[in-house]
Amino acid sequence: MTPAAAPPRVLLLAHDLHSPGTEELAHTVSEVLAPAEREHVLRKRLAADRTRTLIGRWLARRAAARIVGAPWTTLCTGQRLGGQPYVVGRPQLSLSIAHSGRYALAAVALGARVGVDTEQVARVTRLPDDAFLGPGERAALHAVPQDEERRAALWVLKEAAAKLTGQGLRAGLRSIGFECPGTRFPLVARTPYAAAQFRAFRLPGGYVAAVGVSAGEPPRGPVFVTPTGPVPADRGTARPPSVK
Repeated sequence: MTPAAAPPRVLLLAHDLHSPGTEELAHTVSEVLAPAEREHVLRKRLAADRTRTLIGRWLARRAAARIVGAPWTTLCTGQRLGGQPYVVGRPQLSLSIAHSGRYALAAVALGARVGVDTEQVARVTRLPDDAFLGPGERAALHAVPQDEERRAALWVLKEAAAKLTGQGLRAGLRSIGFECPGTRFPLVARTPYAAAQFRAFRLPGGYVAAVGVSAGEPPRGPVFVTPTGPVPADRGTARPPSVK
């Protein structure tokens, strides 16, 4: 009898960029990067963008290290021509990174594809419906007036799906239709665009995030990490910890 394959593992980590010590952490990560990777980050014009990118890469390495059982400083990340990140020398791992405003997130999956995204609800609120919503999604939202959080959740779900498939935004967000039958966060969601399961959840301060995985259950929310270690998030709404 052929033994059953081990179930895929997925880990979702997050960092609150408003936490004390974030700039010092970003500097430490920069020193660990390979010269070519460091040069890529330093090309970013804004200091805040450089910090977000460095923290995102740190989270990706931390997540990958926990899955494969290696120190995070021994792992490297790269970027394919289409922009999709990966863990160098670890083809069994799938990696997705997201950062916007206050938060940076990274998801790593073993034996499955993964995608993650985050955004501030207020930024999505300013976008017109036809920028990313299909007709069915508009009708579902109109049945629940003033649900800006749920509307923003559709944005991050679509972004996460585009990252999971590796197609990016070439197809356009309106072509990625989602169904979210529940009414409470974390939202379970599915789309015919990708053979995967998705969840959308809240982050403190008016943000939403979404993660999808092509096999197994997606996390209900991230584990927030500080330079000193992980702090499990509450169920439903993830809460950032104080830096120790």
